[in-house]
Amino acid sequence: MPHYTFALREKKIVAQETMAFVFEYGDQEFTFRPGQFVDITLKDPQHQDDQGSTRAFSIASSPLDDYLMVATRLTDSAMKKSLSELELGRLVHVDGPLGSFKLHSDKTVPAVMLTGGIGITPFRSIIKDATEQSSEQKLILIYSNRAPEDAAFVDDLEEWQSHNVNFNFITRWTKEDGHIDEQFLKKHIKNLAAPMYYVAGPAGMVAGTTQLLIEIGVKEDNIRFEEFAGY
Repeated sequence: MPHYTFALREKKIVAQETMAFVFEYGDQEFTFRPGQFVDITLKDPQHQDDQGSTRAFSIASSPLDDYLMVATRLTDSAMKKSLSELELGRLVHVDGPLGSFKLHSDKTVPAVMLTGGIGITPFRSIIKDATEQSSEQKLILIYSNRAPEDAAFVDDLEEWQSHNVNFNFITRWTKEDGHIDEQFLKKHIKNLAAPMYYVAGPAGMVAGTTQLLIEIGVKEDNIRFEEFAGY
């Protein structure tokens, strides 16, 4: 597995209790496919617990960016506390890229992406890349959150929608975090059987959404998912 050492360039709040971290490549060449993730390890972290100092993070930047961006909900874990307190310029160890969560190759088949909360990160990478590449593939993103302040990267997504005629960005506000129902899907997707579906987020949200898709007639082979642990 490729191993890198990157310096922290920037950190910023992107939603309520959610922070993004930008790391410089320096003179290292880092390549990945949109949708993949990396393992980040902190050296001599400020806080420690029995969960260790390594975590997996989906890549939120695109391959054309000259930096690596990840984002996470801020929790009480020692790793998350240490990362949020990391000083600019500090080095972290990065292993990867990892994972096979990526868009299908047939651009004539639409992609529907379903997510909530921090599950947006791999889709940010995928959509940014598709927009930069002027892809003709039809993309629909349904982003579900309890409230607008919980939704990360909305400004970016709205901007890309304005430039990409093949990208449709749909937000959903619901007290049931990550909940997307049959009626909502039918309202926004003309032919439910036609697209490939991608689901990313906490395990409960992924399981519930995947089961819903199967119940409304989507073939299991047309559903791909990425579970986020620890949120």
